[in-house]
Amino acid sequence: MTHSSSLIGMPWQLAKSQLQAAHIPFKVIIGDNLNRFFDIASEGYYVARITECGDVLHIVVYRPMIASDFGHTLGVMYAEETI
Repeated sequence: MTHSSSLIGMPWQLAKSQLQAAHIPFKVIIGDNLNRFFDIASEGYYVARITECGDVLHIVVYRPMIASDFGHTLGVMYAEETI
């Protein structure tokens, strides 16, 4: 059986196929992205939260945020030695 916590962060289509293959009943709730700092993708969903309600998993999915260029900055310097 698929352990529900292993589905967190997974693309919804992949998680859905695993749940269906394991014959696990589920209900999908599409969440509304509240973070407006990043742009939101117009396609696809990812699994954000899973709660068990009896024998049924309630799965909250969101559209992914589009990454900014934050990780590509040159202004951050890291320590070269550990203290």
